[in-house]
Amino acid sequence: MDAIIERIGAFALVGLASGFASGLFGIGGGIVRIPIFIYLLPLFGVAHPVLMHVAVGTSMALVLPSAMASIRKQLALGNLDLPFFRTWAVGIFAGVLIGTALVPLASTEILQAIFAAFMVAVGVYEAFFKHGMVIAKAAPRGAVKLGLAAAIGGLAALTGTGGGTLTTPALQAFSMRLETAIATASATGLVTGVVATAGAVVSGWHVRDLPAYSLGYVDLAIFVAMMPTILLAAPIGVRAGHWLSETWLRRVYTVLLFVIAADLIHKLVS
Repeated sequence: MDAIIERIGAFALVGLASGFASGLFGIGGGIVRIPIFIYLLPLFGVAHPVLMHVAVGTSMALVLPSAMASIRKQLALGNLDLPFFRTWAVGIFAGVLIGTALVPLASTEILQAIFAAFMVAVGVYEAFFKHGMVIAKAAPRGAVKLGLAAAIGGLAALTGTGGGTLTTPALQAFSMRLETAIATASATGLVTGVVATAGAVVSGWHVRDLPAYSLGYVDLAIFVAMMPTILLAAPIGVRAGHWLSETWLRRVYTVLLFVIAADLIHKLVS
């Protein structure tokens, strides 16, 4: 009993930190949670072979509460383009299915390498391409739209992120209005969260050496501990972000991405 109380207490604090950082930098929580999980889960006895699988599965489950809250807000504001999103969701759904099927087949090292590469790519975008990258003057359609959505969905499932970190810049590169791109990213998180969480439960159902109180690869104790504190801290981070310089926030965020990615790569190499 002491161990589970200690686990819940520790990850409640993690929820506060990750929720605040998500709100402060205006990013999806997964890119903050996964590195914390990588460092902390082994301290709570999570076996190395399932370390990234539990991290990814639990992170995807934590995408759902914030995604549901965000999509309600975006619908109320009228920012979500429902006709565009319907076919976009088809591509996301297909990509998440593929990514979720690949997660159990990959080792912890492979999943960590994918996540590190993802962080480097996001850091490079933030540092050099965030302003002014335009691919087309109109929103993607047809096969391009489905292919882009599927790629984002697949990468979201493999990295334990909701897909919003990629969706917003990708759609902006296709000249979509920022508010609509953000609303689409919020709705994307709902699709990736539902499908990937279900996949994590099913694919991890009979796996051995999972933490106590797990449902497949989803650690329910961590989910229960972090969900309320994330929702509590995220708005505080948003308010703090409004008081600080956007330029400096972006610089700090970019440096953090590169530092964390470099540390993960160092661990993998050594």
